[in-house]
Amino acid sequence: MLLQSLLTQRIILVFILQIWPIFYCSYFAYKLLKRAKNRATYTLSSFFIFISLTYFLTTFSIFFFNTPLAYLFYIVGIYFFVFGHSFFVIFSWVLVKLDDKTPTWKFHLIVTFYGIFSTFVLWIGYYFDGIKYDTSTSWIPTYSLSFLIFSWVSLVIFLLIPQIFYSLKLLKIFEGAKLRRRINMFIITVFLELSVVFALFLYNTWVANEIFRFFFIFIVPETSTIAAFLIYKSFGKELD
Repeated sequence: MLLQSLLTQRIILVFILQIWPIFYCSYFAYKLLKRAKNRATYTLSSFFIFISLTYFLTTFSIFFFNTPLAYLFYIVGIYFFVFGHSFFVIFSWVLVKLDDKTPTWKFHLIVTFYGIFSTFVLWIGYYFDGIKYDTSTSWIPTYSLSFLIFSWVSLVIFLLIPQIFYSLKLLKIFEGAKLRRRINMFIITVFLELSVVFALFLYNTWVANEIFRFFFIFIVPETSTIAAFLIYKSFGKELD
């Protein structure tokens, strides 16, 4: 009965917090691709597409509890979550290189690199028991401390530092330009969204701290929604 009660609570919580992002991320991706089809819109829309897939798979996973599919859907969803956020760095690189006519192969190489980088979620999460999601955790995703530390270090090195680097370059390139306001909005909201990524990994690790988890549920989803909207608004049109 206790497991059933916890599972019911989790289903309700998942529906409240994770269904809405599927719709608004899909909508933002659609609007971006409808307005223009170029490297910039493909890159930025990829973020929204992968985040939408993340919420879809992690939500879908709960309906397959007591089967191996639950863990598979969840861990693949988290892979898309990390990979999706790497498109901030890729998009910033695209903006920096707008006037350089960078070869397509370089763009594909960067995307491939981040696709491979994001697999740390799969091989550490699964093979090193970094992510547990089964009856022993009452079907609540639980990350190990070592997985949290490795994830944070990897995210700092491969996402946060490159994003800081390209953000500084963007501020220098677009100094005094009409796009400066959009650049500022984009940079601020990207770092806001990246803070959500770090907080989510901590949330799934610090499962015993009910106070932190309470504040996370009431603050982070709203923060993520606002950040996604402002990211879309900052470069929703006229990207070239």
